[in-house]
Amino acid sequence: MTAKQYAQALYDLTDGKSKSEIEKSAADFARHIYRERKLKLAEKIFEQFGKIYNREKSIIEAEVVTAEKIGDAMEKKVKKYIEKKYSVKEVVVENIVDPNIKGGMIMKVGDEVMDGSIRGSLMELKKVLVK
Repeated sequence: MTAKQYAQALYDLTDGKSKSEIEKSAADFARHIYRERKLKLAEKIFEQFGKIYNREKSIIEAEVVTAEKIGDAMEKKVKKYIEKKYSVKEVVVENIVDPNIKGGMIMKVGDEVMDGSIRGSLMELKKVLVK
């Protein structure tokens, strides 16, 4: 079985269950992958589980890179924008501070990157001027 198949099986075992049922299923699952000598897949299984869980629960993760930490009001605006753009119920934002972008922000959602940074704008301007 692949990590994705194990993750789907774990999701199916735990979806809609009570906390105690989830704990029992997770413990049984851990014993199973140990017996099957698949512990080396554990990290990938949990990564895939997170993707499956987020997809099923309409949750999306976003990485927001800014020159300074964003405040609560800006985080709320970013979440609303992403919820609307991707039609999801919940957005989990990870704010990464990178002073090299000078200002603005870079949003990474899945494979999509939206560069609204000053550094990105300057690079685009440079490309246009060089032509």
